[in-house]
Amino acid sequence: MKKALGIFVSTLLVTSVAVGDIYYDPTGDISTGNPNLDITSVEMTTSGWDLLVTITVDNLDADWGNYMVFMDFGDDYMGNFGAPQNSNPWGRNVIGHAGFDSFTGIWLNGGGGLEHYGWNGSDWYNQYSGPGIDIDWDNNSITFGYMDLAYALASDGVTEIGFEIGTTGGNWGDPAIDLLGGEGTQAGWGGVSVITDLQYFTIPAPSVLALFAMAGIGRRRRS
Repeated sequence: MKKALGIFVSTLLVTSVAVGDIYYDPTGDISTGNPNLDITSVEMTTSGWDLLVTITVDNLDADWGNYMVFMDFGDDYMGNFGAPQNSNPWGRNVIGHAGFDSFTGIWLNGGGGLEHYGWNGSDWYNQYSGPGIDIDWDNNSITFGYMDLAYALASDGVTEIGFEIGTTGGNWGDPAIDLLGGEGTQAGWGGVSVITDLQYFTIPAPSVLALFAMAGIGRRRRS
């Protein structure tokens, strides 16, 4: 069974060579006992044009849940250095990193929805052309499809994306219940979540992608 919260068509999936990384997170490393908020892996994939981010959780079988994608495009991106720490448009209590340039959040409850924001140097602004979302209930995964983002970033000189993935509740001030990477177990409801390290994804140049295609190189794995 596959249900979609929006539709995207990706040339990445049908015509191009895709390269990507899988980033793993321990199962059960949350303090709240909500398997729908327990990240097990994240996959980031690109053809050099689109960017796909797939979040997999322990069990998505729930009628609620909020999922966040934070991205840092590097220092001095578009003339600014990103948002200060503990600043995100959802008001979630997540500290530890300053410099995020992009925030996407979706929720499943109440029929579901999406918000996508960029940082303009002084505040978050709502970007109305956000990613498409595909939910695969059978595989407990949610895919964010950012059309042409990899190409746009490469055109602006960005070669690497630093990112964090978080799960959370539906209220202003909620913490991240789980974060991707080496942060360990977060404090849970009523606490403060702390980002201690980002994950990084390299945007390959078109010439490199051509070499990948000839060599038959596809997906890499990270633990």
